[in-house]
Amino acid sequence: MPEVSVIVPNYNHAPYLMQRIDSILAQTHQDFELILLDDCSTDGSRDIMESYRNNPHVSHIVYNEHNSGSAFRQWDKGIEMAQGEWIWVAESDDYAEPTFLERMLGEVTKVPDCVLAYAATWWVDKNGNKLWETPNSDRVNVYKSKDFIRKKMAICNSIANVSECLFRRDRYHPSKNHRYEHMRLCGDWFFYVLLAEQGSVVEVESTLSYYRQHGSNISGDAERQGLTFLEGIDVLDYMTTNCGVRPCDYARGWGRMWARYERQYRFSPAVKKAIRRRMHNHPGIKYYHLLYRQKPWRR
Repeated sequence: MPEVSVIVPNYNHAPYLMQRIDSILAQTHQDFELILLDDCSTDGSRDIMESYRNNPHVSHIVYNEHNSGSAFRQWDKGIEMAQGEWIWVAESDDYAEPTFLERMLGEVTKVPDCVLAYAATWWVDKNGNKLWETPNSDRVNVYKSKDFIRKKMAICNSIANVSECLFRRDRYHPSKNHRYEHMRLCGDWFFYVLLAEQGSVVEVESTLSYYRQHGSNISGDAERQGLTFLEGIDVLDYMTTNCGVRPCDYARGWGRMWARYERQYRFSPAVKKAIRRRMHNHPGIKYYHLLYRQKPWRR
């Protein structure tokens, strides 16, 4: 059995796919299998994947006959095939430092109940030019389950993207909650919360991953449609019901974010109405939203 199963879910990322796969094969830690998934690409991705078919690390290459419509369904498909103790979902347009696996595995083995670990990441443009990075102090922070959810997940998703993560395969229980599969923006947020409920989370503040920003990223359009709130409130409701998250953990941050996004994206009247309706059970958020909308300078 390999120690790690690396899953590369791809859709029309041919310009970046070879760099992604090569950055995996160049890892200093070599005990892994590589699972390549394609979601009905039309850009030549298949030819690139086929060029790796005889590599000894490649255990599966799977081409969908129809587009799944969800990156998260592709995650599920890869995890079902995986044999490793740890899972690395390595998005097809990102890439990693050669030491990613070595460093991350070195840290998670120090925390026996670790279920999820994530590194710092550089955000880069389509050409790989660095834009900005998440905290890079080289510190390692360990959070107990509900402490992580309250401190790092209650207001927003603090993990930049899945490519910087490792998680334990045996703690993945898809039958528990499939709502994340149907989300466009917040499915990964929900996914991490479901994992974090089950054990400790390790944050490695070393830049080991590169998160590419380009024209085909869906997050910008989704945020303009208000999905941070229309989907995010599902995540929040789950955390308040199941994870001990209290209004004091999230109300001010959500209210401030709501006011800022409303100004930045100029939500349509229909979106504004839908968000207000979803906030009905969170009067604290509504209070801070009103406060920050009237006085955006307040902190």
